[in-house]
Amino acid sequence: MRTNLALQNIRHNLPRTLVALAGIGVAIVLMFMQLGFRGAVENTATTLYDRMDFDLLVRSPGYLHFVEPGSLNRSLLDQLRSLDTVGEVRPLLVGLAGWLSPDQQRLRGLMVLGIDPQAPPFEAKALPVDWSCLVEPGSLLIDTRSSPEFGPADHRRFGAADLGRTAELNGAQFRIRGTFTLGAGLTANGRINRGLSSAEVSLGLIRLTSLADKEQTRAALQSQLTDSKGVRLADVLTREEVVRRELDRWINQTPIGFIFSLGVLLSLVVGGAIFYMILATDVAKRLPEYATLRAMGYPDWQLASFVLQQAFWLGLFAFIPAVLIALAGYRLTETAASIPIAMNWSRVVLVFGLTLVMCFGSGLLALRKLFQAEPAALF
Repeated sequence: MRTNLALQNIRHNLPRTLVALAGIGVAIVLMFMQLGFRGAVENTATTLYDRMDFDLLVRSPGYLHFVEPGSLNRSLLDQLRSLDTVGEVRPLLVGLAGWLSPDQQRLRGLMVLGIDPQAPPFEAKALPVDWSCLVEPGSLLIDTRSSPEFGPADHRRFGAADLGRTAELNGAQFRIRGTFTLGAGLTANGRINRGLSSAEVSLGLIRLTSLADKEQTRAALQSQLTDSKGVRLADVLTREEVVRRELDRWINQTPIGFIFSLGVLLSLVVGGAIFYMILATDVAKRLPEYATLRAMGYPDWQLASFVLQQAFWLGLFAFIPAVLIALAGYRLTETAASIPIAMNWSRVVLVFGLTLVMCFGSGLLALRKLFQAEPAALF
């Protein structure tokens, strides 16, 4: 029976091997967590848009991101209804407001969505909610996934026990009439919906008629929202453009995406350094053994394969528990911070690929030690 020298080397000193696997596993878990946070940024950047029912979006030229959208005069949206291909225009007001919790103990900033209860912006299947209760002045709905710091009755999550309770929003009294489930994000830990009564709105959501050509209608609306001097009064974007620009904003134009990407790179470098020290130390201790194999006629490529196989097995044995630990970390983060962070197969494949790069890169560097194993050193 042929002996696998790489596995024998790993099994030879189990305590040392377990310490090595722990060090490698930490680097792998860090990569998973950094990529998970980056994925959470991507998810939260478009969560609301993904749930909304629109073909075209009208927004201010000063738009930064969803929570800082700038403002539009509602009369601009009214003008767009005259176009034959426009089926419906729904206004949406977005902003941050001071929330004094029902127990009157904590003042926090909360994201507010002002909607028209007769024409809610959300898809019925994506967010099945009875919006009619917002018709009554001073009414609001609150997200069940808002942070406990906003004062739910059970101190954990808003639900049926909170219906009828009152809270202050920018100093005005509002009554909680219902709940919905959408999820907070990196820009806000809580979210509510209330009726829309302002002349200024943040966004206009346009549904087109069945026969409308999206690009032609977008161009016509953009022309209508541009004055005689060529100054845009508002921007008109397709759903695809909205999602692409929102992701680009958060991933490429803010420090958040850069920080998490840099975290992955640093984890890879740290893991590679740990890997190299483990392999180089092991090879140095076994130089007489490798010198013996060379004296017996083993070619250099076969000796190198033993080291690279050892690197592969160490990476694999560290990767499996690291996945489980990362899953637990994701669950803990989602529960504690209400951030939608979840594992997916593409991330598993990516981190496994990075682990192989880390393993074999370190293994190749450790080969320098291996090639010092001269048969003459035995005598």
